[in-house]
Amino acid sequence: MKFKKDRTYDAIYLSDVHYLLNKKIKNHSHQELFALLYHLRRRGIKFRKIYLVGDIIENWFFDAQKKIRKSKKQKKRLDKLFDRFDKISAPGGKKYYVVGNHDTTSFTMQLSPLLDDYMRKRKWRVAESFRDKYTVVLHGHQGQYNKINWALNIFILRLLHALAVFIPRLFYVSEAFYNRHLNRQDPATPADKLAYYQRLSSIARQGKRILISGHTHDFLCLPDVRIINTGDWVESRTFVVRDKRKWIGVRMQAYNEYRKEFELRLD
Repeated sequence: MKFKKDRTYDAIYLSDVHYLLNKKIKNHSHQELFALLYHLRRRGIKFRKIYLVGDIIENWFFDAQKKIRKSKKQKKRLDKLFDRFDKISAPGGKKYYVVGNHDTTSFTMQLSPLLDDYMRKRKWRVAESFRDKYTVVLHGHQGQYNKINWALNIFILRLLHALAVFIPRLFYVSEAFYNRHLNRQDPATPADKLAYYQRLSSIARQGKRILISGHTHDFLCLPDVRIINTGDWVESRTFVVRDKRKWIGVRMQAYNEYRKEFELRLD
């Protein structure tokens, strides 16, 4: 697929970048994302709306606010990403930041004060979900099904982290608890996926709208129930573009970091 030069599209949707995370902790495709954003800017491609559909800034493996506050280098890394999103935003365009479960450890799913202030100063609208006449956009994590259980699990995780300062082996217990209760309840089989999205549709009050989510890192479209998952920038390297009533799923198929060449495949 080739985007037409100097073209303005209605919207772009992408999720699960897990930015500020380094590869010593977990693999990611940040370099490929920067190559994509550079490619779009160089071709003069703009979007009237940009939706970041959750888990954009990694805040579970460490305290992102503390990391940015202590290091000018990390602040510059954050600027590097959002400067590039700004450059593909059309004049007068709107930018939406959906809060995902890796963006925050807040019981109420709020960004930390520093990150929230950072996003709003850059004219991003920040919320747990966004809806208009045609779409509803949310991350789709477990905390959106049952907020009481979510808050309780976060409280237990924080307690384990605090105790692990004195009893280091509790870090292993903490990681196992996190994976079981906050990160690994995602659907695996086709039946699980259908049940998951049916539940998410009900919670989101989707109605006749198109529901767009992230979280599972599973790039897919379920046309019968009008549901799209944007995939991720950890492994899939995928995103979705809306061009009027046409929805385009795109995967970065291959990338040569030396020649700065890559292939975009229409899915």
